[in-house]
Amino acid sequence: MRFDSPYDTDAHYCVKRDTAWSGYRTHFTETCTSELPEVVVHVATTIAPVQDGQLTARIHDDLAAINLTPAEHAVDAAYISPAQIERAQRIHGITLLGPVVPDHSHQAKSGAGFDKAAFTIDWDHRRATCPQGNLSREWRPLRISGHEYIQIKFDKATCLACPVRPQCTNAVSGPRSLALLPTRELHEIQQHNRLGQRTEDWQRRYAIRAGIEATLSQNVRTYGLRRTRYRGLPKTHVQHVLTALACNVTRIADWIADPTRPQRAPSHFRTLCTALN
Repeated sequence: MRFDSPYDTDAHYCVKRDTAWSGYRTHFTETCTSELPEVVVHVATTIAPVQDGQLTARIHDDLAAINLTPAEHAVDAAYISPAQIERAQRIHGITLLGPVVPDHSHQAKSGAGFDKAAFTIDWDHRRATCPQGNLSREWRPLRISGHEYIQIKFDKATCLACPVRPQCTNAVSGPRSLALLPTRELHEIQQHNRLGQRTEDWQRRYAIRAGIEATLSQNVRTYGLRRTRYRGLPKTHVQHVLTALACNVTRIADWIADPTRPQRAPSHFRTLCTALN
């Protein structure tokens, strides 16, 4: 929560991957209806350290308050989790579309071992069955970095004697264990989305999200979105709203003036490839 300027104590320092800055963070939500101009319908501004995923529920609540709730909301990985998918559907009827964090276990990465999806989970009897048909012996709550999970462990003697143990765990002497999300619904959402996002159909649906990257680029390059002109979070938010409004006016004017023109000019590379063909 450090701040770098005595003139604007709302401007905080933040680092995201290779980018470091002092200031704020803004979030745009735009329409993506075919045959109509894309316009920004929601703007959220926070201090820089607030992470993207903390805004998902607030954005949905704000859109619902003005009767602009989308049927499907495409977001990047920072805005989505099984809990957010469940809340969006339960409260607002929104299908939250985005890549759920994949299984980072070595079994899943190698593609040759038994990852979490290979185990059968019996939530009613609080036990799991491994690919070899052995039942777990332990089911207990687990808390990691402030997050709740269910930890499942198998019998040590059974695991040590298992003929396919190298495909299941790298542990020298311990049994295989699993960490699941705390409820059956969240676990099933996670598994369903992890499988679905590998398909070509999901990739085609999700491709529409690339449009917001063009919107952010347009607002940064043309309307100076990255430069805060005012001091304090409230005034900075007003600036972001007016910036989005200027972008909307330009897009609507272009669409009215020539509705047959493409919504975005092709890149120089695409123009070159078309000419060569």
